[in-house]
Amino acid sequence: MEPMFYYYDAVNRHAIVVKPKQPLLDWINALYPDMAEDGSETAVYLVKERSDFEDTEKWLKHNFNKIFENELNGRHTDENDWPHNRTYKLFTAWFDAEIHTKVEDIEDGPIRKS
Repeated sequence: MEPMFYYYDAVNRHAIVVKPKQPLLDWINALYPDMAEDGSETAVYLVKERSDFEDTEKWLKHNFNKIFENELNGRHTDENDWPHNRTYKLFTAWFDAEIHTKVEDIEDGPIRKS
């Protein structure tokens, strides 16, 4: 039996997978002690395809605050309670960010943006 090879459509994006770390969980659980967040919720951010991993990593270092603010806002909308000095060092203390340079669409039909 011959092996089956599938060729999927590559998407012209890189993906950044963001996972909360303990300092973020401590912050949100202090604000909402009755709604303990366990860190299982992750997010995937699609960014413009760049030439390689290092270029996407540079993009993240310069644009981390977009992701940081979106993650904070998704958990707590009062910006007065957010950390005010949001540096890349703080971002990496609060989140694991994995860069993926190969994004493929294995489903039929168009991708919808809302």
